[in-house]
Amino acid sequence: MAQALSEIIPAWGMAIDWPRAGVISQPLFVALLLAGLALACAGVVLARRSPVAGWLLALGTYAALVFGLDAPAWLDACALPLAVAVFLLAERGPVLRGLWVGGVTLVAGGLVNWVWAVVVAGAPAPEASLFLVRVLAAFAPLVSAGAVLGALHGRQSRRADAARAEAESVRLGQERQLMQAREAERARIAQELHDVAAQHLAGLLSLADAAVDLAGDQPATAVALVTEVRAEGRFAAASIYGALSDLRSPEAQRVAPTPGVDKIADLVDSWGARGMTVDLTVVGDVTELPLVVSATAYRAVQEALANAAKYARGSTVSVSVLTDAARFTVAVENGPSPATSHGEAGTTGLGWGLTGLRQRAALLGGVLSAGPSEQDGWRVSVQIPLAEPATTDAQTAH
Repeated sequence: MAQALSEIIPAWGMAIDWPRAGVISQPLFVALLLAGLALACAGVVLARRSPVAGWLLALGTYAALVFGLDAPAWLDACALPLAVAVFLLAERGPVLRGLWVGGVTLVAGGLVNWVWAVVVAGAPAPEASLFLVRVLAAFAPLVSAGAVLGALHGRQSRRADAARAEAESVRLGQERQLMQAREAERARIAQELHDVAAQHLAGLLSLADAAVDLAGDQPATAVALVTEVRAEGRFAAASIYGALSDLRSPEAQRVAPTPGVDKIADLVDSWGARGMTVDLTVVGDVTELPLVVSATAYRAVQEALANAAKYARGSTVSVSVLTDAARFTVAVENGPSPATSHGEAGTTGLGWGLTGLRQRAALLGGVLSAGPSEQDGWRVSVQIPLAEPATTDAQTAH
C-alpha cells in the first residue's frame, strides 16, 4: 500500500485522466484501490494457515481490481502480496511444485491483463502485447523469486525437521540405553552386595560356631577365634561399604571390576585361613579367558564356598578349573558336613546367588548346575562354551 500511495499522492492534484472518471470520484477510487490492496495482503495472512486459499485470494483480488477499477497500471503494488503468497504456497511442497505455482501465477496474471487490454480497453494486438510485456516485467521478478525461494526454503525446512526428528530419536534411544545401563549397574551392585554378604557372613558364622565348640575345652583358642571374628567383621563392613559406595559414586567414576579366575587362589587361601579345607586344581591356560567369563567363574566359586561354609561346615571342599579351546568349566564340590548342631546357619542366605549366576551363565550361552554329589555332598558347576555358541537346549537346560 505504501507503494500505491507513493504513486497516488503525487498524482492527486495533477490534471490527469483518472481511471473511471465521471463514474466514481477520485477519493472513492483511492479508497477502493487501498481496500483491494488490503484484501490482497489479507490473502498473505491467510496463506500462512491455508496456502492455496491465500494464494487464490491474492490472485482473485488482483483480477477484480483490474476489471473493477479499469486501471491495471495502478496495480503494480499487488506484485508483492502475490509473491509472498506464492512463496508460502511453494514452501509446502517439492521444488517442481513451487516452480509450477510461480508459472501458473504469471500465466494467470498475464491472461487477466491481456483480456482487459483487448476486450475492455479495445487495444489492438501489438499494443496489448507491449502492455502485457510491461506488466510481466513488473510481476515476473518478484513472483519468480517467491516461487524459487519458497521451494528451496521448504526443502531446507523439511531437511532440518527430519534432522531434528532423527536427533530426537537418537537422544531418546541414548536415554533408554542409559536407563538400561543404570538398571543393569544397580542389579550388578545388588549382586555384589549379596556376594560380599554371603561370603563374609558365612565366614563369621563358621568362626563363631568353631569358637562355641571350643569354648569349653580350649578357651584360649576360642578367644583367638572371637578375635578373628571381630577382624573378619570389620573386613566385611569395609567390603559392604565399598559396594554401597558405588550407589553414591558419580556416573563418570569407574567402579572396580569384578575379580577373575586369577584371583580364585586368593579366595581359596582366605577360606583356608578360616579353617576350611579347600583343594584347588587348575588345568589349562586361564589367562586368555574373556573378562566376563572369568568374572562369572570367580563369582561361582565365591558363592559355592560361601554356601559350603554355611551348610557343610567342616567338610573338605574341592575346586577345579578346566579350560580348553572349546569350553571352560569350573566346579566346586564339598563332602557331607561332620557338624550337625548348627543347621540354622543356612537361614541367612538371601536366595540370590545361584539364581544370579544361572542368569549370567545363560547370557554367555552356558549352563549352571547345582545338586547333590555322589559322595552325599553338594556340587556346583558352570560350563561356558568358548569356541561356538551353545545350543538352545543347553541354554534352557537349567
